[in-house]
Amino acid sequence: MSNSGSLFGWLITAGLFLTLLNYPVKAIYRRWIAPLPRESRLKAVYGRIQKQVVAQHRYFALFTTAMLIAHIVIQLIYRWLSWTGLIAALLMTVNGFLGGYGHYVKKKQRSAWFYLHRTVAVLLVAAIIVHLAANGR
Repeated sequence: MSNSGSLFGWLITAGLFLTLLNYPVKAIYRRWIAPLPRESRLKAVYGRIQKQVVAQHRYFALFTTAMLIAHIVIQLIYRWLSWTGLIAALLMTVNGFLGGYGHYVKKKQRSAWFYLHRTVAVLLVAAIIVHLAANGR
């Protein structure tokens, strides 16, 4: 059962990857896809992919949060408390609340919450890398 902690850790990484795809998918669209002609096959296919990634962003985040909870419980029961993991978990939690605040309270209006949400996402990735490096994986 103690190896399940690692499995859930990697599921967190997969969920976070899918969640973080939101930004590059939109950036690629703005830079290279949007200028294509309206009848472009690439534009149509990419548009469908982008629509799914953007629409599922919060659900990827919810999946990641569920995996985080499972990971924390398993780690605390079968192994130990990792301080680097705790920092990463706190950043992920803060970012989830920021995203929820932006979606439900601010109704997606960009303000400081949006830029803070993105900044915390970058810090979270760095914290996860440090967590993996510190724990020998």
